Amino acid sequence: MKPIVLLITASLTATPVIAQPAKQMPGMATKAAKSGNGSGIVKALDPKTAKVTIQHGPIAALAWPGMTMAFIVSPPTLLRGVKVGQRIDFMVKVTATGPTVTAIKPR
Repeated sequence: MKPIVLLITASLTATPVIAQPAKQMPGMATKAAKSGNGSGIVKALDPKTAKVTIQHGPIAALAWPGMTMAFIVSPPTLLRGVKVGQRIDFMVKVTATGPTVTAIKPR
């Protein structure tokens, strides 16, 4: 009989904890979006999918080495006037969904 009483008591005391809204626990930081500035050369453009491929140098704020990669651009209107082969400065924001270029400035 005691095991049943203990099981019921444990279930009843655990229920309010589960029903409470989640709180941030100490030591568990939420992953905030990171951003950084880069410079590079436009290697490809795809206005239909709002993507740009950039060969860029290191981006220290993101601890990225130089590389060539495709980025989503938001807003897509940032691609207006950008051409393949053009040198640009850009800002990239990295979130859980991936890196997104949020600013482009032709050099």
